[in-house]
Amino acid sequence: MVHPVFEKYPAPWTIGIALLAIIAIILLLSVTGILPPADGPAPACNTACPTSLQNIPVFTDPSEKIAVLKDPAFTGTLYYEALTLELQLATTGTRVHMGFWSGKGNHGSMLRVLDAINDGATAAAQPPNRAIWDEGTSAYYHYPSYTQLQDEHWYERASAQNGSALIFGRAYPDSRPVSFSQADEIWGEYSSRYTYMAEPVARATGSPVKVWCFIQGAKPNRIFFTYELPQLRLLEEKGYVQVYFAKSPDADWTQPGDWLTGTANASLTSQRGT
Repeated sequence: MVHPVFEKYPAPWTIGIALLAIIAIILLLSVTGILPPADGPAPACNTACPTSLQNIPVFTDPSEKIAVLKDPAFTGTLYYEALTLELQLATTGTRVHMGFWSGKGNHGSMLRVLDAINDGATAAAQPPNRAIWDEGTSAYYHYPSYTQLQDEHWYERASAQNGSALIFGRAYPDSRPVSFSQADEIWGEYSSRYTYMAEPVARATGSPVKVWCFIQGAKPNRIFFTYELPQLRLLEEKGYVQVYFAKSPDADWTQPGDWLTGTANASLTSQRGT
């Protein structure tokens, strides 16, 4: 394994000042009543939106979305969204963990490990441990970009009938049709950018990111093997990640015997339990 030369990202206090400035600008715009034009697209809500705006479908053009997600700069967008929720991701010494899952029944197993790291005794240890996943910095706090993807309802739109997508039991006309391959590519590219976020995290903390994967029964043509695993292999070669694959749904992250180490074991692990 090649050992990376970790470069320091901006100091946490510098990032904090920048975030406070952004929040101040947002508050100013809210007070002055500057809103999107009435004839513009529906707002992309996140968890901070008023209740009246939540769950409103956003009909983004799929080609435009794919272009945004393919841009390597989107990794930086996700990283700073994560820092807004958890500044320790840019603190030297923090032990950062990333969760991955694919296949039926693995989602709950991955969240169990995520919560065990964030809420267990090691969270307050020195150095502290923090765990993130593709949705946010915990099981409860989501990245705005993830929430926007949810609001865009790509798979529901890919199932549209006669130009209308059924979302939350209501038919919405969609003038920007989406194919299943586009919906897969959108979520895949997003997942790829999330995966590569391990590099700026590792550089900022000075330590490789520990990656915990639950992929038993995962299909070889789905998002993990198509988009996430190739990135993990590159990051592993550069020394930015240490990758572990659960041998069972009950794998304990504190027990080395519960895991297979290295991306070379990905296919072997996915076949377990099938």
